[in-house]
Amino acid sequence: MTALHVLVVDDDPALLQALPEALRLRMSGVAVDTANSATAALDRMVGRDYDAIVTDIKMPGMDGLALLTEIRTRRPDTPILIITGHGEHALAIQALRGGAYDFIHKPIDRDQIVGSLQRAMAAHARTRRVKDRQVALERCAAELEQIADQLGRQQARVLLVDDDPALLQALPQALRLRMGGVTVETADSAAAALDRIAARDYDAIVTDIKMPGMDGLGLLAEIRGRQPDTPTLMITGHGEYDLALRCLRGGAYDFIQKPIDRDHFVASLHRAIRAHAMNRLVKDRQSALERCASELQWIMGRLQP
Repeated sequence: MTALHVLVVDDDPALLQALPEALRLRMSGVAVDTANSATAALDRMVGRDYDAIVTDIKMPGMDGLALLTEIRTRRPDTPILIITGHGEHALAIQALRGGAYDFIHKPIDRDQIVGSLQRAMAAHARTRRVKDRQVALERCAAELEQIADQLGRQQARVLLVDDDPALLQALPQALRLRMGGVTVETADSAAAALDRIAARDYDAIVTDIKMPGMDGLGLLAEIRGRQPDTPTLMITGHGEYDLALRCLRGGAYDFIQKPIDRDHFVASLHRAIRAHAMNRLVKDRQSALERCASELQWIMGRLQP
């Protein structure tokens, strides 16, 4: 929790000694700095953002009203209490119109100034909390827009797995012609596919079911274990409905029957890639929002009195 800081400005040495002592006694945890002129006060403000400033209105050189104007220009959110002489109602009104938070008549009532200061600092903390939240939310919004933009510009990447060299040559060429901006990589076995998957996150994987060694169902199980969000399309032989059902129950996104209908295949692959992009966008946004929530909680904890 950040310590609260108050600045007292007055050209009267007796007041500069007595008032800070009274405030420290009555307001635990509050640090009080002093300045014996408006110029000295402005110098102090360069190095610190005060939670409240108390200034006399009548001082040689720059008076309290001029100091009020300077503070409102430099630190418009900082609450300012003006000390006025008894009966100086016109000056008090002028100070309030100039943006002062409150005014305190001399002789100073200690309870009144402490109550007014506490209200002023609470208002300042709320204002700062709202602004810090706004800044954090704007950073979150910018980060989310950047995530969406990056995903929108990323080139989709597909892995095609089959032990048939002719299919590994013909099908990628067909996909590149029909799906602009899609990169197609190939693997001639499940083992080769797993090596590629270990090195890269694909937007979709297409695999034949019947392959020597590890078959497509075994590869599907491995993909689901390693990259559960990657949509996998299974190529099945005509009439192999039991295998198709096993694929879907095992988590396949879709199945494609041989002989492959190019239009049907491309449409299914498009849907799979879009689904993967949306899922990734949601997850990235969720991560960004969780970071934002943590930051906002930290801001709240830091600013709570």
